[in-house]
Amino acid sequence: MIINKKSSVNLLEIRDLSIDFNTDEGLVRGVDNLDLNIRPGEVMGLVGESGSGKSITAKSIMRLAPGNAIIQHPSQITLNYQDQAVNVLKLRGRDLRLVRGGAVSMIFQEPMASFAPAIRISDQIIQTMQIHLGYDKKQARRIGIELFERVGIVEPEKRFDQYVFELSGGMRQRAMIAMALSTKPKLLIADEPTTALDVTIQAQVLDLMMELREQMGMAMLFITHDLGVVSKIADNVTVMQRGKVVESGTVDQVLFQPEHKYTKRLLDALPNLDNLPEAPAHTPAPLLSIKDLSISYPMSSNGRKTELFKAVNNITLDLPEGQIIGLVGESGSGKTSLGKAMLGAAPISSGTVEYHHTEKKVKFGAGQPIKRKRLARTAQLVFQDPYSSLNPRMTVRDIIAEPLEAMKLTKTREETDQRVIDVARRCHIEVEHLRRFPHAFSGGQRQRISIARALVCNPKFIVADESVAALDVSIQAEILKLLKELKEELGLTILFISHDLSVIANLCDWVCVMRHGELVEQGSVRQIFLDPQQAYTQKLISSIPLLNSPEGRLQRSPDLLDIA
Repeated sequence: MIINKKSSVNLLEIRDLSIDFNTDEGLVRGVDNLDLNIRPGEVMGLVGESGSGKSITAKSIMRLAPGNAIIQHPSQITLNYQDQAVNVLKLRGRDLRLVRGGAVSMIFQEPMASFAPAIRISDQIIQTMQIHLGYDKKQARRIGIELFERVGIVEPEKRFDQYVFELSGGMRQRAMIAMALSTKPKLLIADEPTTALDVTIQAQVLDLMMELREQMGMAMLFITHDLGVVSKIADNVTVMQRGKVVESGTVDQVLFQPEHKYTKRLLDALPNLDNLPEAPAHTPAPLLSIKDLSISYPMSSNGRKTELFKAVNNITLDLPEGQIIGLVGESGSGKTSLGKAMLGAAPISSGTVEYHHTEKKVKFGAGQPIKRKRLARTAQLVFQDPYSSLNPRMTVRDIIAEPLEAMKLTKTREETDQRVIDVARRCHIEVEHLRRFPHAFSGGQRQRISIARALVCNPKFIVADESVAALDVSIQAEILKLLKELKEELGLTILFISHDLSVIANLCDWVCVMRHGELVEQGSVRQIFLDPQQAYTQKLISSIPLLNSPEGRLQRSPDLLDIA
């Protein structure tokens, strides 16, 4: 370990950090002469769009940069703690392990790739605390379970002993957060830690992080594209674009008095709750009617089915034609199951789904067969992750054309090509890009391709399940604008499932709120967000991290619980 006398009050100092990536086309600059300071106990927000260099900067602090990344001279990363100045880039062996996961801990964006799949989560967390804190197994287990409870994991004792593949995506992220916090690091690097979480769990996790910051003097590097979250928790903000820092300063300076045009563009793309649309003078006729719908899934224990889990419980609902209907609720509320049922992709145990104003009758339910081709021409799905839902071996043209060819909706290749070109243009996809493969596109462009594929057979109804959750705020704004345009131009009815309530407020005409498989409230956007009637809806609305005033920042709690 290279140690010098401690030279400043900063916990972390990054100087002249430049990182190149070795690619088939040669060296590509990922980070360009970056300077960054973080003081003990400070929360630094690092924001910017995909490809700006945020994540590779964070991974370099942990010495976790990928093999094709080259950190160029004279880059310096210095960690000042325990009266020592540690040159991170020259650490090796045991000295590196003491810093990585001990002094510095990281919450990764993809928890499934961060846990060992064949080892119980409890064993991984207990071992981590034993190595870095010297706890015995009983003490580490008690603290680990308590952390599980505090990050919002239900039945924490049971979940603690499970494998990562047994948890949902949101649960995995909470477990990853608990593991990162378990060693009480001096610096916590959080890379999009709350993106997959519901708004109430997000608020709970942010509160927990701020408590631990106060208890331990823990500093945080908080990487996110959610500027509303940054405005609530950060002391200072650094904005990156194409590997460079374009603006930095206090939260009040950067987010409420921005100077750089890129920062202003990010802020302009943020959803807000001002000027919500008025309720329509009259509710349109329903395109889709759901009556007494229940959905149950078999649960298993030790490989044997034991009982049924009711994901949706006796819902009756009409979806108005030509509207965008938001479906909100926490993980496990039944949102996705209900959306799948409308597409005939969930096990309906009772009730019916019926589409109106269709060329041929479309109705199905418990004990009633589904006419798949007829349903597919009426209703389509836009997936959450366009990268995994697009065939990497097919060109964009073939991906969009696939539904037409599968359902034999066109007679000649020329007719198919023309339909593909028409829908591509409508979704703002360049015609010359139809010959390319999915890997050549950004996340926003891939989502446009997914939307085009869903629209090519002229459906009346689309389910968009968390379709912008993984996108940067400016790209997200473009996709939301596209969905609004398509609704107006084509008279589409869209069910938009999301845990991001600020997006729902700015996109939808009507909102339905679910909890524990039941519909607890529905109404116009204005009524739900400005005058919610149910306590659960009120709780959801109050948890939204809005960028609306410098005074809305999370306060340090005077009543802190020592988890150790």
